[in-house]
Parts: sequence; structure tokens; C-alpha cells
Amino acid sequence: MPRLRPLLVTPWLLGCLWHAPAALGQTAPTQPNPPAAQTPQPSALDAELFYQLLLGELQRRTDPGAAYSLILDAAKRTRQPELFQRAIEIALQGRAPQAALTAARDWSAALPSDDEARRTELQLLIGLQRVRDMGPLLRDWIRAAPAARRPGLIALVPTALARATDKTEAVAAARVALEPSLRAPDTAAAAWAALGRVQRQAGQDADALQSARQAVRADPRSAPAALLALELLDAWPADAESLLQRHLLATRDAPDADPAVRIAYARALAERGRLPEGRALLQPAPPLDAEGQRRLRVAEARLLRDHDHAQEAYDLLNQALQTAPADTDLMYEQAMAAERLGRLAEMERLLRELIQRQPDDPHAYNALGYALADRGERLPEAKALIQEALRRAPDDAYIIDSLGWVEFRLGNLSEARRLLADALQRRPDAEIAAHLGEVLWVLGESDLARAVWRQGLELDRRNRTLTETLRRLGVEP
Repeated sequence: MPRLRPLLVTPWLLGCLWHAPAALGQTAPTQPNPPAAQTPQPSALDAELFYQLLLGELQRRTDPGAAYSLILDAAKRTRQPELFQRAIEIALQGRAPQAALTAARDWSAALPSDDEARRTELQLLIGLQRVRDMGPLLRDWIRAAPAARRPGLIALVPTALARATDKTEAVAAARVALEPSLRAPDTAAAAWAALGRVQRQAGQDADALQSARQAVRADPRSAPAALLALELLDAWPADAESLLQRHLLATRDAPDADPAVRIAYARALAERGRLPEGRALLQPAPPLDAEGQRRLRVAEARLLRDHDHAQEAYDLLNQALQTAPADTDLMYEQAMAAERLGRLAEMERLLRELIQRQPDDPHAYNALGYALADRGERLPEAKALIQEALRRAPDDAYIIDSLGWVEFRLGNLSEARRLLADALQRRPDAEIAAHLGEVLWVLGESDLARAVWRQGLELDRRNRTLTETLRRLGVEP
């Protein structure tokens, strides 16, 4: 007699049973310390619903359309987020993105306060390039959110529309999404700044400047407004600087309100040959607290180091460490300044001390490993240090770049190429582009190397590693 095949209950179905308070008349196990403010769950999972879910799972491979219909019907009746998510998964596995979008919209309609429902619907619209539909979704999401959360959702608009292939449609969608926020006094500055960023993405710099003006007019203290003006420095230098000066004037009595703007503005000035003006922006003033002062000192030291004033950076950090000898950020920056000055033994001492103090922090491992690899010294040890860093931060593009560079130094060109291409895809960066371009150049792929270097120059034409690489190889991309 043939043996019956065992019934396989999927982990997803077990999860649904767990979340249901009662299944087939039995009480579900109690979860310790349940999270607060969860979406209300259905009160019971009766025999008919259990059978429907089980049948949907069994049909998932042989008839995904029927499985989708069964699970989505159950989701709409129970208003359980896990069931909507499962219906979307089944639709996507069956290559039916429109059906997945339908399920996501049903989810949003059933649970309008569920952010995950709106986020899922937005992701599907992005994938389908349904740009026009994104405007109303984002508008309604922002409008329904509590006041404290609206700035964050407004800032999401440029990110959500960045992948739109039709940039004109993206700007139109942004206007729809932000129209109510543009008129509300408490959100106008953030909304105009977000619209300006979408216009920048579309190459509409003149319109972006007008949006920046509107944002600063709505609230000159707004950091998003000032950061948009910073993005326009190259295209409209005089106008952008005027807006930035208005921002600095408005925040002069609260310097801790805009340390990110000041640091970015200082960096932009230094890159344009105006280092003293950039440093002046980073001078602490009362009533800036100790943490704010520390951030400015670190930023000033980086500014000096990156613009060939490593000795001044070192001296500044040495002075700061006299009053805060246990500050690991200051120690790390001093190690980087020592490396730039050629004091390699001191750099290594500082980084190894940091590793002892913070053994789970990947940055000191990576910095020491990269410094050794860049000089072609103790390469097996350099690789081990970088691998330790990567174990602690496996998705960090800069650490992946370091590993690719040490593989290049070891002569493992194909592995170096793979790692550096992965790093550049994860994080477009001029230094990573410099490394990948050099590996491609050595491999004889000169046309691709030039294309990668051109990409790097578009990202940061002044990057030290990239410019030195091109000079050393005698290449004009």
C-alpha cells in the first residue's frame, strides 16, 4: 500500500496561524511582550478560512492565479497584513506585477494607516514606471500622516521619483504629491525643497532655483532649503550663495540647528578654492554644546586634510584630544592625518588602539588594511584586516572597495574586478571608480576603464585618488 505524502505546512502559513488569536476553536499561544500599536488582527480563524489558506498554498505552484485569488480574498475579509503580503508575493512569483499592484491597493484601502501597505504600493509603481500614479499616492500618504512625520515623507518624494525614466512626468508627479504641502506654512519649505530636487533630477536647474527661493522665503532656517541651494552652487553661484547667506543669518543665534548645512557649505567653498571662508563657517560659537563643537572640529580637520593641510589638521586634532583623550572619532581622524603626513607607525599605533577599544567597529580595521594595501605592504595581513571589517559590515561599499584593492595588489585581477564593480554599483563614488578603472586598464579593457573614470569625474572632479590615478597612468578619459 503506498504511503501517504506528509502535509507540508509552510512557515508563512504557520505565521498566519500564530497571529490569529483563535484557530479552529483553540487558543493561540500568547506572545511575550507584544509590540505596541500593532494593526488590529482578526478575531478568529475558522475552519473555512483555514481551508481556504491551505488550498491557496497548495495551488501556489500549479495554479498561481487561483492561489492569488484565494489568498487575496482571505486578506480582504480578515484585513490581515500578512495575507496581503502573501498575495503580492504569489503575484510577483507568477510574473503578474499588475495583480501585485491590485493587492497592494486593496491593502492600502483596507488598512489606510499601515505605512507598509503604502510603501509596497509605491515600490510596485516605481517598478512598473507608473509615474503619474505615484503623485496621488504620495500626496495622500503625506496628508494622512501625523504632522511630525510629514517632513520625512516629503523628503521621500525625490528619492521615490529618482528612478523615473520620464523626468518631465516625474516633475508633474512631484507637483501633485506636494501641492497641499506647498501651501501649508508648516511644510512649505520642505515641500519646495523636495520639488526643487526633483527638478534638479530632471535637469531643470532654473526651476529648481525658483523652488529654492520659495523654500527659503517660507522658512530661511530650513536645512532642506539650504541644502538645495548648495546643490545649485555650480549652476547659479551668486543666487545660491545669497540664499545660503540668508540661511546662515537666520540661524546665527542657533548654530547647532544647522551643523550639516555648515559642514556641507564649508566643503563646497573649500573645493572652490575658498578654504579660509570654509574654515570660518566651522568655528564654534556659543551656545553650541560640546557635541556640536566636536562635530565641527572633526569636520574642520577633514577639510584641512583633504586640501593638503594635513599638518594643520594634525595639530588641530592633537589640541582637541588634550581635552577629550578618550574621543575615538578624534583619534581616528588623527590617524588619517598622520597617514597623510607619512607618519605610518603613528597611524598604525592609533588604529590598533582603536581596534582594542572598539573591537566591533569595522572602520579602524578597514583603514589600517587599506593603508597597507595601498602601499603594497604586508598584503596578507592587510587582506585579513579588511576581511575582519567586512565581517562586521558586509554591505559596506567602501570596505568592499578596500578588499577589491588588496586583491588587485595581490595580483588577483578577476576577483578585484568583481569586487570593485560590486562596490561601485552599491555606491557610486569617485575613489571607487578610480580603483575599478585602474583594474580594467591593467586588464586591457581601456575603453571601459575610461568610461568608469568619466563616471568618477562626473561624481567628483576634484577627488584626490582619481586625479592622481589619471596623472600617474597618463590617461585623458
